[in-house]
Amino acid sequence: MKRGLSRNELSNIDIALFALYKLGGISKKIHTESVAWEAYHLAKERFSWRLPEFKEKGFPDKTPVRFALEQAKKKENGRLVSGRAGGDINRPELEGWRLTPQGADWIKKNESRILNALKQRAPDLPKLVAERFIRQLKNDPCFVSFNKNGNLNEVTSYMFTDMLACAPDASKEIIKQKFERLLTTANLSNDKEILKFLEASENKFGYLITY
Repeated sequence: MKRGLSRNELSNIDIALFALYKLGGISKKIHTESVAWEAYHLAKERFSWRLPEFKEKGFPDKTPVRFALEQAKKKENGRLVSGRAGGDINRPELEGWRLTPQGADWIKKNESRILNALKQRAPDLPKLVAERFIRQLKNDPCFVSFNKNGNLNEVTSYMFTDMLACAPDASKEIIKQKFERLLTTANLSNDKEILKFLEASENKFGYLITY
């Protein structure tokens, strides 16, 4: 009989990414401390303070989580997350992490392995977000036109930016961020129609998101 994975066979990156995913990091930015708290409850022996007098008090240590997320962000590790730990004093919104489209793919491929090792069941929140996303996007005029015609010939750049909830004159950086958020959720949902539509959108409107 095949032996199941144990928690000790998971890396800190495995646990940190699963914690981020469980908290809704597919669709929104999650603060480092929130990820650390979730990771601590998934594997206390990995993510607690080391000294016994503090360990007994149940203090999570965000340092290993921050390091794991920073490693997952690197190109050589697949750019699985975007974000940072610690915001500028004048721009606290910079703090936090979000799964990238590549990260969503990674979760899809590794979720069963991690759930088995942690003895967890699949979290409900990410799936509910993905289902809501599919319903909304399939009602958008851009998708309706693509589904009807099999192409984006009748879809304008204004319709595309409106789908992303962007101003027509938004910067390429903002448009790219918004598009990647759609693609991240689409990768998790694995809806073939949506993925085909987004691929066609990227081909047609790549000039708006490439810089």
